[in-house]
Amino acid sequence: MNGRIAILDLTSGEPSERSGDTLTLDVPPDLPRAGAVAVVDGRQGRYLAADGHGVVYRVVLRPLCRRARGETCLVARSGGSKRRTKQFRLSRIDPAGP
Repeated sequence: MNGRIAILDLTSGEPSERSGDTLTLDVPPDLPRAGAVAVVDGRQGRYLAADGHGVVYRVVLRPLCRRARGETCLVARSGGSKRRTKQFRLSRIDPAGP
């Protein structure tokens, strides 16, 4: 499914619609609310934990269409599809849905 899915960026408060094939990640338990994760080559995620320590971990990417309405996850930022490093931001899926 590649239809448009509404999301809410939890850091900026900005609503948007994204393609169902947009990449997502599960939220690490120690990621600060304003945090973001950078993923290099779809294998390793890097972020700054709530305690200030840098964390490197193996990621599992899933398309946005496989997430549930109301779920909180990390969603790839739009643009830069040719970039080697992708940034993921904390978001809620379709929070205003019926």
